[in-house]
Amino acid sequence: TGAVNFVQRFGSALQLTVHFHVVQPDGVFVRGDDGGVSFQRLPPPDDDDVEALVRQCASRVLRLLRRELDDDEPEADALAALEAASLKARPAANGDGPKKKPLTAFLEGFSLHAGVHLHANDRRGLEQLCRYGARGAIALSRLSELPDGRVAYHMKRPLPDGRTHLVLTGVELLRKLAPLIPPPRQHLLRFHGVLAP
Repeated sequence: TGAVNFVQRFGSALQLTVHFHVVQPDGVFVRGDDGGVSFQRLPPPDDDDVEALVRQCASRVLRLLRRELDDDEPEADALAALEAASLKARPAANGDGPKKKPLTAFLEGFSLHAGVHLHANDRRGLEQLCRYGARGAIALSRLSELPDGRVAYHMKRPLPDGRTHLVLTGVELLRKLAPLIPPPRQHLLRFHGVLAP
């Protein structure tokens, strides 16, 4: 198989939220006896498949984090403090959490949404999907300066408390943006399987 993986480090409220957008064909490439390669479609996933995958991902990520945290002493630097503050500043969910939609699963802070499907010939849709995955953390069109010198960032969706804008001083904006910068030499676009070459 193959996949393109977009690593994003931000949420809609400019908080540190590391997550992945993956574009993957709905099948596998098979080499025939004659040396040629053909594409074999697979049946679409169902809700049970998505729940099993999020369970498996959560288990592996938590095992990896436990191993990493056991090996390393926590660093006491300014960036680590900003990252911790960004994680604490996550908006609280109203009610019982996210509404369950088809082909979605939620488990202990992990979520998986597998409900986007494009027709094989939908090149424009594929481009839009890839642009969405590759977008930056902040849209300048949503940023405006207020008369008192502070900045307002218009969010795509309101926070659970109803706010539609983040109003910040310049320094507060920089504090929000600093944790969103990826570590040096970390690729945010990754290719896997037959798409890797």
